Amino acid sequence: MATLTEIITLCKSETDNVNSTFITDSEWTSWINNSYRELYGLITQAFGNDYFVQTPSTGYTFTTDGANSFFSLPADFFKLLGVDLLVSSPGVYVSLKPFDFVDRNRFGQFNSSIQQAGQTIRVFYVPRVTALSAGSDVVDGVNGWEEYIVADCGIKAKDKAEEDASIMAMRKQALLDRIQNEAARRDAGSPATVADTQRQGRPSMAYRLNGSKLWLIGNGQSGYPWGGWGYGEGWWF
Repeated sequence: MATLTEIITLCKSETDNVNSTFITDSEWTSWINNSYRELYGLITQAFGNDYFVQTPSTGYTFTTDGANSFFSLPADFFKLLGVDLLVSSPGVYVSLKPFDFVDRNRFGQFNSSIQQAGQTIRVFYVPRVTALSAGSDVVDGVNGWEEYIVADCGIKAKDKAEEDASIMAMRKQALLDRIQNEAARRDAGSPATVADTQRQGRPSMAYRLNGSKLWLIGNGQSGYPWGGWGYGEGWWF
């Protein structure tokens, strides 16, 4: 990790601007924030590894009202990781599955497009990066990857000074390769997929992202994946 002040100092040092006013601290801060957003996006795209997801106790929750199927996402929403439904009995969360757009109207005798009121939904997501402003604000570079920010800002500084930025560009590419290789192996012992061998009943509710909203369909009752009146294997019965 590094503070904004530390990164500005590194940027100045790496571009020979330590005692120069050619680039102001305000301009460095703007460049650093843009580069930080780029780095943050790279980390969150790292082959599904969850670097910034909330814990179960801090996941975003809301309650269905029995009238709507579209619900607002958190103000800092960036990427969705999963949606859960709280089952009142036995009082545990169960994972919901996304539905294909073609199945948006596929309902049966005991299902509906509107959820029952009072059902608790929990959303796990990657929040947007928080912009740096104070000198003490910290960049979470995970494993020293904040050097990517320095290299990217170095390119901008060289371009502004109309100087050769090729060395900085090569550094940035090398760091990009490193980030992609290291991030992909965060949990080396984890299997690539998990099989549902028990084929237990699932709730008759599914979700889909719809712009700035979370779209839910199904009433949330328990169902069985091999038929009956619930949701399972991508179908509504």
